[in-house]
Amino acid sequence: MLTLFKINPIIMKIIFTLLFILCLGAVEAQTTHSGSWTEVSHEVEGSWKIIKEGTDLVLKFDDDFDTKKAPDLKIFLSKLTSDQVNKKNATTGSALIAELKEYDGSQTFRIPKSIQISDYKTLLIHCEEYGVLWSVSSLK
Repeated sequence: MLTLFKINPIIMKIIFTLLFILCLGAVEAQTTHSGSWTEVSHEVEGSWKIIKEGTDLVLKFDDDFDTKKAPDLKIFLSKLTSDQVNKKNATTGSALIAELKEYDGSQTFRIPKSIQISDYKTLLIHCEEYGVLWSVSSLK
């Protein structure tokens, strides 16, 4: 009888438990929305996605995200479509997700649990200090 090696049963249980946890994590994280930015007043490049991780929703900007530096850039969800939203109504009835952390590269933002994502149609980047709608993207 050929035996390649013998593994301690405790080590085997640990390995199977870790594999099970990794598989669960892969199954739980799913993309619910994704898109790319449409320039309104300033060029914004890159793509984004909203991922469901367990009971949390997370907004992730991909590595290709890039925009011009400006004060007070914030990310909002709007109930208006991308055709309806403008600098005057951008934050009316919108939900604040977070302040923009960086002007390029991958970023992650937790969407507050109080936000019902199905109530919103558009993702926005808006300069609150100067009332400038930076960029929009439809939720798909």
